[in-house]
Order: sequence, then C-alpha cells, then structure tokens
Amino acid sequence: MDMLFVIVGPTCSGKTSLAIQIADFFNAPIINADAFQIYQEMNVGTAKIPKESGHYKKHYLIDIVKPNETYSIKKYQEDFRQTYRELKKNHETIVVCGGSGLYIKAALYDYVFEDEKESDLSDLEKMDNEQLYALLEELDHEAAKKIHINNRKRVIRAIQIARTHTLNKSAAIEQQEHELFFKNEVVKFYFLNPNREQLYANINTRVEQMFEKGLVDEVENLLKKYRLSLTAKAAIGYKEVIDYLSHKFSLEDCKDIIKQRTRNYAKRQITYFRHQLPCLMFSDKNQIIEDILKNE
Repeated sequence: MDMLFVIVGPTCSGKTSLAIQIADFFNAPIINADAFQIYQEMNVGTAKIPKESGHYKKHYLIDIVKPNETYSIKKYQEDFRQTYRELKKNHETIVVCGGSGLYIKAALYDYVFEDEKESDLSDLEKMDNEQLYALLEELDHEAAKKIHINNRKRVIRAIQIARTHTLNKSAAIEQQEHELFFKNEVVKFYFLNPNREQLYANINTRVEQMFEKGLVDEVENLLKKYRLSLTAKAAIGYKEVIDYLSHKFSLEDCKDIIKQRTRNYAKRQITYFRHQLPCLMFSDKNQIIEDILKNE
C-alpha cells in the first residue's frame, strides 16, 4: 500500500527529526514544505539540515531557488507534484515535512491557480493600511474578513488577485472541491504540537543558537551577493538582522524581536493546522511514531 505521511507543526516543534526517523524506518524520501528552506545559502536562519549531514540527500525541494528569485505557492505546487511523481517510481512511502500550511494545502489538495498577469502595484504602495483594507473590502469582501488590516502583504496580494484574475480569491476557493489531489495512496496527516512552555523554550534556544552559528555573517554575505527578493527577505530572522545591520536596534534587541515574532508565527501555524488540515495531533513525537508503527 502506497503511503504519504505529512508531518506538520509549528517552528521548533521537532518535526524535522521526526520526519527523519519515519523516513529512516520506511527508507523513504522527504519532500520539504518550508517556504524558506527552498532558498540556497539561507541555511542558519531557516534551520536547514546541513549538507554534510547523511540525511541531506533524503531531502527534496530544498536549496532549489536563489535568494534573489521570487517563488510562489503556484510554483511550489508544480515543483512538488513533479518531484512526487518522480519519487513514486522508486518509493512506496514518501514523507512530507514542513510548517508552511498554504504550501502543503496547495500541493496536496485540488487548488487551481490562474496564470499570473502583470500588474502595476505602485498605487497600492502609496496607500496606508486603512485605505488598502477598504479597497479589498470593495473588491473581495470575504477575503477581507479573513485578513487582518495590518497584514499589509496579504492585503496587497488579495487585491492583486482580485484585479488580475477572472475570479477573486474567495470565489476561486469556493469553486474548488477541497479534495485531496492524490487518490491512489493513503495520506496521513500528523500534527506535532508540543506544550506551549516547551515550544517557547525551544524557540528561545534556537534563536540563540542561530546567532552562535553565524546568522549575522550569513545575512551579510547574502546582502553582498544578492538583492534579496521580497519573498526571501520575508523570512523571520533575516529581515531583523538586516535592520540590526542598519543600526535600527542593538543585537540583544534583535534577538528579542526575532524570538517574539517567531512565537507569534508559531501561534498562527498552530491555528492553521488545527482548522485547515485533517490532522492527528500529538504533543510528543514518540506518540506519532507509536501510532504509525501500530498500523504497520
């Protein structure tokens, strides 16, 4: 029986080590579902598995895009499905691991994206958040209800879709059946969700380790070599270090800001996985391994 294990969870939950254990047991490949591990040379800040690790070769869809290139959910969907088809030729079991919920849903469900059209966003850049939100409410009221007024990036993106697509975002989603794209395998979603205290401790530890491992040097080197794309620059840790290098705040303040924004991001991930995917939720990775093995 062909199996697809989907391992999701907030950042710093331990999902990568869990995915590796499952992959080792089934001799299975791992497809990355992290929006920022796709970028080459963004290693420390994304907690990417090191190239010298023996498990690196098991991972797919990491290090596939240069940091000056923009990468979309639509492109990820295409790359994922092509990679999946190739891997299925030699593997009965495949593991997907990541914390980018929209990437996972686009890859595994019947999302259909219209071809992107060129659009001029210069008028939107001049608007404040209140003006942008009012415009979105006019163009796509349902989308506006699901996006916070201060989430400027998502508001602009929803306006762009409404302007350039035949259907606005809400109508396009409503038209789809929300069924799994892959019909010939058993798909099991596992949500690793540690208790809040442990998760926050993990986040604090990882941020400190990122700086010890050279995050500032990594960002400096990236800025020397590339003009980072908007999608690459959006990664938590990188934009804050860029601000630190611009003398907007101290190193300690930079660390504290990254910790806080990572905690906020983890909260959003938890909410998404609880409501958007049919997951079995566990607080400990050993519980997930036990559940998988008992069904073998």
